[in-house]
Amino acid sequence: MFKKSSVWLVVLISVMAIAFIASGCAKKQVVKEETAATPAVEAKKAEAKPEAPKVMEKPKTEVYKPEAAPVVEKPKEESKFEEIKVKETKPAAVKPEEKPTPIDLASLRIQFAFDDYTLSNKARENLDKIASWMSKYPPVKIKIEGHACEIGTNEYNLALGERRANSANKYLEGLGISPARISTISYGEERPLDPGHTEEALARNRRDEFRLIK
Repeated sequence: MFKKSSVWLVVLISVMAIAFIASGCAKKQVVKEETAATPAVEAKKAEAKPEAPKVMEKPKTEVYKPEAAPVVEKPKEESKFEEIKVKETKPAAVKPEEKPTPIDLASLRIQFAFDDYTLSNKARENLDKIASWMSKYPPVKIKIEGHACEIGTNEYNLALGERRANSANKYLEGLGISPARISTISYGEERPLDPGHTEEALARNRRDEFRLIK
């Protein structure tokens, strides 16, 4: 009897152990299934969440850039100066100085009245000839010599001869002859043309003589 009861006890314990083990396995399986199911649920929840509204990107506004106007090349204006060809100017040949034509200045002396230094018409005619000749030959220079007769003091006659030379000088300058080409000097009564003492001789000594300066 005791053997049968021990057998049933063993069987009961075995059944209880099997049942315990089975219940434990079932719980583990349930936990595993729950844990396995959790991510799936969360995934479904994640899927169920409404998507955040997408921010609409503003359309990019393109800045209008006007097209550059085509560059129209202007036709080059032909310069008038280009048409004119500069001609090489050759230096003019230097002409040798022309020798002045001889003139008889002695025959063109001028006479004055007694104690006077004004120019007579004949004196002006002679001076005109001298001025015309000097104008043709610019390098020519002359000297005017003033003279007087022996009447009066030496100092007075020197001053009178100077006035007579200056009268002729001013007249030539008035005709366009440069003053630099004319010089004057007075000899007074020191160089008489006629050494006589007659009135005719004295009249000849009241004069202006012209000399060519070389």
